[in-house]
Amino acid sequence: MPLPRNLTKERMKAGKPCLGVGVFFGSPAFVEMLAYAGFHWMYIDCEHGPMSHETVESMIRAAEVAGITPLVRPPRNESQTILRYLDMGAQGMLVPHIETRADAEAAVRYCKYAPEGERGLAGVRWAKFGSAGPLKEAVKEENDRVIVMALIESAKGVENLPEIIRVPGVDIIQIGPSDLGQSLGYVGDSGAPLVHEYIDRIINTCLAAGKPVGIGASNVENARKLLARGVPFVNLSARDLVVGAGRAFVQGTGVE
Repeated sequence: MPLPRNLTKERMKAGKPCLGVGVFFGSPAFVEMLAYAGFHWMYIDCEHGPMSHETVESMIRAAEVAGITPLVRPPRNESQTILRYLDMGAQGMLVPHIETRADAEAAVRYCKYAPEGERGLAGVRWAKFGSAGPLKEAVKEENDRVIVMALIESAKGVENLPEIIRVPGVDIIQIGPSDLGQSLGYVGDSGAPLVHEYIDRIINTCLAAGKPVGIGASNVENARKLLARGVPFVNLSARDLVVGAGRAFVQGTGVE
């Protein structure tokens, strides 16, 4: 019985764009809705969200059933923390606060089994509780399946980006505009010109190196511009998806 396919990683390898949503609240049903809406991947934000481990596992299960790739944003780049989510069946990690080559190398080690890493091995949910075939073969499949997404969200991370993107096993560079702006002295102002300069620098560096890069879009027009520029991973937050669409509906009715 094979492991669930990582459809987003397959799209990435085929050079196809991938649309995602960041979810910071616990709702397996909402995960299903994202899949039925046509999104390719979603990440469960355990850095900023209040979800329990049991809720995260249920959201991952819902993603598998509905056909959307489940990633998790862990609260920290730490072996045991990442291990728990991967063992639940998460198909990738959006690892926060990657600032150096060493940070990126650690993230890969925590996400991969030997010889590529040092992830603790147990035939639990990720391996269909031992029914995915010989563990030796399942481990190889899992190492290839898991996505390692490095979140660059500081000026230091941008300075070290040329080294970070060369780390074997780092699949995608994700941009975190809010914390990047904060690190540059623009707290709560990710639209400042200097922040945009740094964002452009990240995108240009990744595109020149052939490294997939992603960033959040605030609206459809912004998303189209990013995709046209060659940014393959574009996402929006569940907040913008729900509140933005809800506000547009209410305002469109003309009801005060």
